[in-house]
Formats: sequence, structure tokens, C-alpha cells
Amino acid sequence: MPTRSKRANRLCMVTVSCGCVAALAQIPTTPTVPATQPSETMPALDPDLDRILTRLEERQVHDLRAKLAWRQEYVTDTEEDWVTKRGEIWYQKAEPVARFLIHFNEKLTGTRRDRLDERHLFDGCWYVEADGRTKTVQRREVRRPDDAGDPYKVGEGIFPLPFGQKKADILREFEVEKLPPEEKDPPATDHVRLRPRQDTKTGQSYKQLDVWIDREGPTAGLPTKVRVAKIDGTGKLNSHITITFTDATLNSGFSGSVFELKTPPGFTEAPPEYLRPIGPPVEQ
Repeated sequence: MPTRSKRANRLCMVTVSCGCVAALAQIPTTPTVPATQPSETMPALDPDLDRILTRLEERQVHDLRAKLAWRQEYVTDTEEDWVTKRGEIWYQKAEPVARFLIHFNEKLTGTRRDRLDERHLFDGCWYVEADGRTKTVQRREVRRPDDAGDPYKVGEGIFPLPFGQKKADILREFEVEKLPPEEKDPPATDHVRLRPRQDTKTGQSYKQLDVWIDREGPTAGLPTKVRVAKIDGTGKLNSHITITFTDATLNSGFSGSVFELKTPPGFTEAPPEYLRPIGPPVEQ
């Protein structure tokens, strides 16, 4: 039976939901250091795949609101054990970095349906979890205000986004292929499979990522569905996570107050977790 760390699962859920291209098992408590990237010359891309990745890079999203469904299936589970969470995601471009909020309001376990009040917020520096079941709030510092790094960059950041990523960065992190369409695919989408390259950060946690990208309408060039194959510490397949986005509204503008999460009445706030200070270099 696979080990199921609740904290790791929550962080994985949020990272995949917001990143959809790569994720980490947990939020680091020290500043992020870019992984070493392969240096070999990349082969020529299939023209269709080049078009898809170019559109993904050029797609501009200033703000986004959408319905979100997140499902996890462990390899040892039956269908009755599958856990699905539903809710909404808000994203807003800001300086120096963008912000997001995920609010889950429903949980399904097999055929059982329960109300849920679970919020995950990143305000540019702090990652905040509010759990209505335990009535607790936890704040973790994941970025310093003066940090010049990009927390959304694929292969480096802790919340890599599914749009605005440079094609070259994706190709350094993954082997990419366009798959032929199948009947079960979301309509009017391109199916792209990404396999992490050897010795990449993504390859430490994931076997592969399947992304379905809209071809038409206001969400053209954005993922509408993501399915990732997660591995355990031994490299064996552990679970699949499937994310779907529906009813997306783009660049409509909404108040930044969405990204303020105050401790609700009756909740207990845990002591904040700060990034460890960077120590002086060790003398040789």
C-alpha cells in the first residue's frame, strides 16, 4: 500500500493544479536553485508540435477564473477509492510575481459526496492553507520579496504555470510528442505527452505528463485537461492525478482582494513557517 502523506498530497495537488506542466512533492524551505539542464542540441520539432508549443509560449493571460476538478487514483485503489475535489481557481498577473487562489468546495470519494471548504493561496511570497475541516490556517514563506527568481518557471519554480512558458525551457525539461486524437479526448484539443528528461527536477517525482490543449475559442492555447503519472521514491508508479478546467473566464479583471486570506472566526492559526536565512559560504 503506498504511503500517503497528507501534506505532500496537498502540495502536489496545488502545484499540479497551478502548474500542470511540472510539480514538486513539497514546498522547499530554502531558496530554489535552478537544476542543471541538458546541453545537447535539440532535434528538429514536428511542425504541429512546434506550433502548439509556440502558441503556449505566446499565450498572454492577465487574469483567469475557472472551475477546477482534481482527482487522484492510487495504483492499488479501486474506483470506489478515487478521491475527487471540485472548486474554483483564480489567477492574476501582478508585480513582481503573479498570485493565485484555489478554493475546493466539494469532495467525492467513490460515490460519496461531501461538502468541503479548503483554500490554497499564494500571494507572491506566502503560501497559505485554510482547512475548514480542521479549522486551521497555515502560512509558509516560499519566496522572499527581493527574490529575483520566477516561482512559475518550468524546471525551476515551485508553481510552474501551463502558459507563458518558453518553448526552449519545456524542451530542456521534457521529451515532447504529439499524440493522435482519441474518442475520449476533450473536444477540439491537441494531446501532448511530456516525459521528463534524465536528471531533471520533474523526473524526480513524475513519470510522464499528458496535457490536452484547446485549439479553439477564448481558451485556445491553454490546457483544459492534465493527467500526470506520479512515482514514489523508488521510481515506481504510485498514482495518477487528473486535472480538468471548465467554464474559464480570461482577462475580465477582478479585485486583488481575492488574494487576501484572513483567519476566519473559530479557526486556529499555526505559527508561520519562514524560509531559513541564507548562511555565509563555508570556508574550504
